[in-house]
Amino acid sequence: MTAAAHRDELAHTIAHIVCAVPGVAFLRPGIVDLLRASGRSGLPHAEGSPSGVRLTPRARPGHWDVDVQIVVQHGHRALDVARAACSAVRAALPDNPPAAQVRVTVTNAV
Repeated sequence: MTAAAHRDELAHTIAHIVCAVPGVAFLRPGIVDLLRASGRSGLPHAEGSPSGVRLTPRARPGHWDVDVQIVVQHGHRALDVARAACSAVRAALPDNPPAAQVRVTVTNAV
């Protein structure tokens, strides 16, 4: 498996885990994904990393900086949802590397 394929697989795993966190409405789509969807049949972008999840490799193999952007459901505290999402992401990383930096940003509430 190539490094890019491994990164994309891990990003999809993280996306599914974060979307399962109570209070997460959805991952924030990026502008590229919105443009692709409007230019085609409206189907979401399937190849590559999912929108709302960005993985950046660290110096040590297998260690990642993770940036997740979420939209929170109305009636949930954004801070609690972001903390739960961050914990879920940390648990999903292989061998739970301590060097990984995980950022969860709440971009909106619906």
